[in-house]
Amino acid sequence: MIRHIFQLVWNKKRSNALLFLEIFFAFAILFLVLTWVTRNLRLFSTPLGFETENTWIVHLDFYDAEDTLAASATKVRLREELLALPQIEAASYGGDVSPFSGSIWSTNNDNNGFMIQTHLVFADEHYKDAARLKLVQGRWFNETDRDARYKPVVISKKLYDESFEGRNLQDSVYTIDGENKIVGVVDHYKYHGDFSPEYNVTFFYEPSSAIDMPNLHLLLAPGTPVAFEEEVNRIVADVTGKSDFTIEHLQKSRDQAARSVWVPMVSMLSICGFLVLNVALGLFGVLWYNISKRRAEVGLRRTLGASRTEVSLQFVGEIMIVSLLALLLGAVFAVQLPLMGVLEGEIEAFDYYVAMGVGAAFIIGLVLLCTFYPSQEAGRLQPAIVLHEE
Repeated sequence: MIRHIFQLVWNKKRSNALLFLEIFFAFAILFLVLTWVTRNLRLFSTPLGFETENTWIVHLDFYDAEDTLAASATKVRLREELLALPQIEAASYGGDVSPFSGSIWSTNNDNNGFMIQTHLVFADEHYKDAARLKLVQGRWFNETDRDARYKPVVISKKLYDESFEGRNLQDSVYTIDGENKIVGVVDHYKYHGDFSPEYNVTFFYEPSSAIDMPNLHLLLAPGTPVAFEEEVNRIVADVTGKSDFTIEHLQKSRDQAARSVWVPMVSMLSICGFLVLNVALGLFGVLWYNISKRRAEVGLRRTLGASRTEVSLQFVGEIMIVSLLALLLGAVFAVQLPLMGVLEGEIEAFDYYVAMGVGAAFIIGLVLLCTFYPSQEAGRLQPAIVLHEE
């Protein structure tokens, strides 16, 4: 039976060639889109590691201050006045590298005998509470770190797993950006967005009064109305004497960053859906046309004793063999991407293999769905009527 079906496919190689190419290119496009979608969904499934709901950031600028001591005192006073409000649960100053800003400050070295690659984030002793970071080892910064001999840092678990796992962190000094002492490890900190890779991160301590810490992070109590922004705006303006500051709602920034990925992703999936619909219509039409042109063959087979099921399976088998050969060729090309490490670091081999499997399964399911009804109709043809017509 199988050998007979292969012979039929070969005898109609010209007409099957177009179907072969259609399925091959459909799989190739579906594979590329699904790879990108799988990669984004994998990244989306990992937590940010910090709070965005009910979190605002007041973007200030003290770099042009002539009296740095007065500017530092203003920063301290502003934080204290805002914390006095019942709607604000925590307040913390951070550096220019803030969540969803797109800013990156990175460093790398192998001065410790092993490679360290990390992004740098500057935060004060209150940032853990304001961002609700989760510590998995050690502690966060405190006031005693101001006079520490070695500048304290807190690293992300990803950096710990990559460079420090199995190494002694207690009372050890490592060269990260100068000589630093690691005092703690946070679980996650994915500050570029939901669809961004989680980079290695190192938090460096700077006191709240430092003028190079311009961003004031505010954690609000749940249920705080949006109108409360007017009160914050008034206090900031009164205390700083400035009007060139902005208040960012961190959840809105997160949604905006995610939207820039969701929109093209849904668009590409919609285009793929249109492509799949065309492939389905093509499969349905080709099989229906083949049956109408081969009515005499069906009638003869039924006369010679073939059952309805055998006739139906013959037509399904022909289309499936063409489809599987097209998918096999597509898989040969697709598997080269993970083997050659294409876009390594951005796209994992897991993403390629999942996209390959899902794409192939989808095409096979589509082929079976499109061939079911026409093949059943072929099996229902009455041999006497068909042969009489011929």
